[in-house]
Amino acid sequence: MSNKLEEIKLVIAGLDNAGKTSFLIALRQKYNFYEKIKDLKPTIKIDYSSFDFLNRWIINFWDMGGQIKYRKIYVNNPIYFTDTNYLYYFIDIQDELRVEESVNYLHELLNIYREMQYSNEIILCFTKYDPKFKNNVEYSDRVEMIKNLIVTQNKDMQFHFFETSYYDISSLSKAVSYSLNKLLNIETLNKKIEKIVTEFNCNYAILYTDTGLIITDYYTESMNTMDVRDFEESISNKISDDLEFFQRLADNQVEIDERLSLLNNNMEFVKKFAIELSNGINLFYLGISLPLKRIDKMKTEIENFKMDLKSTFS
Repeated sequence: MSNKLEEIKLVIAGLDNAGKTSFLIALRQKYNFYEKIKDLKPTIKIDYSSFDFLNRWIINFWDMGGQIKYRKIYVNNPIYFTDTNYLYYFIDIQDELRVEESVNYLHELLNIYREMQYSNEIILCFTKYDPKFKNNVEYSDRVEMIKNLIVTQNKDMQFHFFETSYYDISSLSKAVSYSLNKLLNIETLNKKIEKIVTEFNCNYAILYTDTGLIITDYYTESMNTMDVRDFEESISNKISDDLEFFQRLADNQVEIDERLSLLNNNMEFVKKFAIELSNGINLFYLGISLPLKRIDKMKTEIENFKMDLKSTFS
């Protein structure tokens, strides 16, 4: 039986200064990428980020440089877009003067993907749509205008739209999770996580692996507006601390599969799951922040979560 991992390719394209770099920075902090830069030709730099997911998949992000000299080379050499599972296209919603240029470049890429008989959705992100613009009529009208223009001129293609911002970590999470959910079939886990947060008045629930890779997460409205720096301080550091805690237990051969700590009048609860899959034992952790009085009922709810994990990844 072959042990070769299945590779998944996500292409990230758009004009220069469209917000692609900030998107990838957020993903690096959140998804614990192993990064490298791959020079395909002396005149072209493509930033290539990847991570090993559960020893079954390699998720590859191809960040296509947005400067015009690079865009011309990509369009004339469609080989760069072969084997794409999903295309993410970025439009800077704050840069009104370049909207037409951005839409034109998108159409060039769509023609390439038509020739390749690409059948998945195009994930289109309106970037730099910061929280302060959410109720701005000018920006909302601009988004609707661009949506209508793209959809009416490309009725043979399917699109899914997101409004993203570096200052709203959940918007980035939702955008990247959309395609991974479809490819990796983790919709059941997403719904379960959301149900736990809603039912037990949690601040958040996060499912992650023993390498710190977040598989799925859900946050209350108050935490949805965290920017990347806040996320790094309040969530990423917490995950690192929990992983270190469980590693110390393993090193000392102590068998404990959960951790409880009190933080700002909330209980920080972490449950470890050891799931036997075809490629061996995989460790998952479910981290939850919730009021102390809800902890006992919540523990009962997640007893079935192990079966959800096993059925999802088996």
